[in-house]
Amino acid sequence: MGYTSKRTKYDGSIRILCAVLFAVFSFIYIYVFQGELLALMQDNLSKGVTESNTFVTALLFTLLLLLLQWGINRVSKLHGRWEALSYIPSCTLLALFTDVNDGTMLYSGESWLWGVPLCTILYIGIVWLNRMTVSVRRLNFYGFLWPNLLTFSLLFVLTAQISNHAPAPHMELAAWKYTHDEKFEKVLEVGRRSDDYNAELTALRNLAMAKTGTLPERLFHYPQHYGADGLVYNRHNKQSSAYGASEFYHHLGGNMPYGGENGRAYARRMAMKNDSAIYRDLYLAALLLDKDLPAFMKETAPLAISDTHVPTHYQEAWLLYNEQYPESALSFAPDSAIVARFEEYRSLQSEHEDNAIVAENLCRRKFGKTFWCYYDF
Repeated sequence: MGYTSKRTKYDGSIRILCAVLFAVFSFIYIYVFQGELLALMQDNLSKGVTESNTFVTALLFTLLLLLLQWGINRVSKLHGRWEALSYIPSCTLLALFTDVNDGTMLYSGESWLWGVPLCTILYIGIVWLNRMTVSVRRLNFYGFLWPNLLTFSLLFVLTAQISNHAPAPHMELAAWKYTHDEKFEKVLEVGRRSDDYNAELTALRNLAMAKTGTLPERLFHYPQHYGADGLVYNRHNKQSSAYGASEFYHHLGGNMPYGGENGRAYARRMAMKNDSAIYRDLYLAALLLDKDLPAFMKETAPLAISDTHVPTHYQEAWLLYNEQYPESALSFAPDSAIVARFEEYRSLQSEHEDNAIVAENLCRRKFGKTFWCYYDF
């Protein structure tokens, strides 16, 4: 049973509408949501030789996917109510193209091994069913439209789910861009309200705080899960991006760690070698991150008798030291607000000493940006 002339007219309108919907989705998806990740992946693949233009990448890839759909649908002839189904191969490639490993920023190959055959079998089955189905007459425009909109909704959701949507790699590249441009305050805005992290993002944030002179005040405002090694680049993730060490240490005067040198040893060596506030801050941060209160006290005690402002985290560490080592307590005039918060912190722990999990959750919620919370939990 053939189509009526009215339906043929709708076929053309539906074809154009589907092409526009897919093109808009593909471009926005690549340019806005996956552009940073694809640039990072390209940098890895090219070993830093080429640079990615996200706008051009999104535009060209979208055009290629539209061309793929046009070519395949010349044979499969999915039109009218089922026009959107002809975009299954294009959506599959779009998903697989952005399904990269979090650690390596490369394709693992596993998704391609099952994704392409599954898509091929599914698409052949759909084409066969379409040819076995009798066409429906007397449908208005909306009768053709809603099946396509429903199909696209499902395809777009599946594409987003299959692809890499982990926040940390995306935030890492955003931080890299600002680091390269020496916009370190912008680095600190990346993922500021997010709890997601990786080793590289942690190192970039710590570098940005060191460069802006805010490391003593804001060190624990961000997740610190790597101890002092979070101050140096590429210590935990050996397969990190090719942006890598040379770019990172360029902002530290080109001084790279020796082979096997950990974060604390590197910061100490550079602080002794260079009369620089940046390296000094890095070394003191390393002592705090390693929870070495005696060593930290030894290095910072002279600040107690100086007229300079004592940073928040340093005062927090001093109060904790005096509590743990009363026989060698440091005499200093702490900020009354910091003292009050420390007393409140200990009081909260005491109230819930019978339930360690509740105590930890409450402390993290209210005092998560303090050295005390980092030290205890």
